[in-house]
Amino acid sequence: MASQWRRDNDDGPADRSPHFFKIILPNAVQEGKLRILDKFVQKFGVDLSDMAFLTIPNGRKWKVKLTQHAGGVWFQNGWSEFASSHGVAVGHLLVFKYEGNSQFHVLIFDATATEIDYTLDDELQVHRIEDDESDDSSVEIIKHFYRGEGSGSAHPKKDGGVAKNLVIANAFKSENPLFTVIMRPSYVNGKDRASLPQDIINYLPRDGFTKDYTKASILPVKLQIVDRLWPVKLYIYERRGGSSCVVSAGWTAFVRENSLQVGDVCVFELIMRDGVLFNVHIFKCQD
Repeated sequence: MASQWRRDNDDGPADRSPHFFKIILPNAVQEGKLRILDKFVQKFGVDLSDMAFLTIPNGRKWKVKLTQHAGGVWFQNGWSEFASSHGVAVGHLLVFKYEGNSQFHVLIFDATATEIDYTLDDELQVHRIEDDESDDSSVEIIKHFYRGEGSGSAHPKKDGGVAKNLVIANAFKSENPLFTVIMRPSYVNGKDRASLPQDIINYLPRDGFTKDYTKASILPVKLQIVDRLWPVKLYIYERRGGSSCVVSAGWTAFVRENSLQVGDVCVFELIMRDGVLFNVHIFKCQD
């Protein structure tokens, strides 16, 4: 879906509103809260109130309480509702554009770096939460953090590194079809499978598929890095909700021999459609 702030800037000057990125990690899903980048808080924390407003491209606005603990500032009360309403899961990338006065515009990209389709509401509304527990999330606490107090605990760096890495990977251009995949824990833990973007199916040949007991359509393909090839298989599953594409049967060897880790980004470039061959460009995550 084309996002509003990109459209607004097509013919005008570059948007100078501050932005920051967050990759959704398992703890954000399990704990029901999301930490705002410390650098952002240090620069703009004095402007934040204890309530933030998150607006998505369809215009719907969500009210989320800000709290301060563990040396950081977090989206908390109301965050779980926002995330679940938009299917936010581990590996998703969120881009926050700050408009001032605790107002954020939010873009959501899934684990394949594709922007989601935002559900359209019949009428725009503010999703409200109970305005309680203000003693733990006051403006003063955020201002204290802005001044550098109470930030002695360690905090994760990985998600910021993944976001920057994804921006670099998305800058890669080619005349060939490109498909971007962020390495998730299940892709690198030896299960010998990874989900690929559904759009890949549109570029595959019609012939050469076989069937197995799972009723999947299977196509042998090759992954290439420089002059080395890895044979793998694509499994296409047709389900009621649509098709899905999984790479397996050789994926574990590819992961191991290229030292892939969680947060790395692989860009699959389809360079041959007959005897399908993907040139894989790996962008390593820097912690």
